[in-house]
Amino acid sequence: MSTTLSTTAQSTARQDTRSFSRPHPLVAVIGWELRRFRASRLFGLQALAFLGLILLVMRLAHNDIGYQTGAFIFNGSVAITSPWGLVSQLPSGLLVMLCLVLPFVNADGVSRDLSRRTHELLMTTPLPNWAYVWGRYLVGLLMSLGLAVMSLAALLGMGLALHLTNPTYPLPVIGPVLLLWVGMMVAATVLVSSLSFALGTVFPRLSTLVKTAITLAWFVGALVLPGGGGQGSSSSWYSNWDPTSTTTALSLLPGYQAAFNKLLHAVTSAAEFQQSFVAIENMVPGNLAWLAPHLILAAGSLLLVLLAALSFQRFRNALAG
Repeated sequence: MSTTLSTTAQSTARQDTRSFSRPHPLVAVIGWELRRFRASRLFGLQALAFLGLILLVMRLAHNDIGYQTGAFIFNGSVAITSPWGLVSQLPSGLLVMLCLVLPFVNADGVSRDLSRRTHELLMTTPLPNWAYVWGRYLVGLLMSLGLAVMSLAALLGMGLALHLTNPTYPLPVIGPVLLLWVGMMVAATVLVSSLSFALGTVFPRLSTLVKTAITLAWFVGALVLPGGGGQGSSSSWYSNWDPTSTTTALSLLPGYQAAFNKLLHAVTSAAEFQQSFVAIENMVPGNLAWLAPHLILAAGSLLLVLLAALSFQRFRNALAG
């Protein structure tokens, strides 16, 4: 009887050891993807190139302002790292560059296995569909958010560097900068990443078309349509819900301009003007009605990933359509 108990105990211990050593399916997929990104020198070079491009665009961007009164002459520009500067430049600059990259990071999450002929091999394992799809999505989203964080670090670093080399350049104010970054950059990152991944998963053989269509649609929506329609042509609901934030920015800029125009008639010296001008640059946007719709769009895009996971087919003949 003692032998039987000993054998049972050893068997139970082995089962417990196997269950303990076997990772959760979602964790396993995330680990695969993270190792793949870590081993990819190309992705690292692309991230460095993206960082360099961000710094170059921010260094060259400017919004000049000049005027002359009877008391003094002022020639300067709005600080690109201030809230006013971000409202002017972020949607048509950093955000466009980021969203043109994101489809290429996320759309191939599932279709990559098809192109490498490893899909059917993976699908013969006991890996659940939901873990396979969500694991790939979460790592792609993590990489995308990493690029967004990189842009924030570049923005704050550039502001600090310019302030150190030129004390009259204002330091970035963290609160308003984070508000605009989350409402515009992070919301758009989640939306574009989710849309790219979901469409690439549902139509894995059309991933190239998916990437092209999303990048083209974002380019047109951010740079072509607002420029053709003029500043005052968009209704308030579209300004609030515009995922590209371009018309959102157009609706916010008049508040800064009005404060600047008021300043012109209130100051009597250059020193007073400079101090008040910095305060206007760092103002929190007066209208925050756009913030909740942007976050709702980002959260709602997760439903697209859920639908893609539910409709996912395991084998190639099912994915042929």
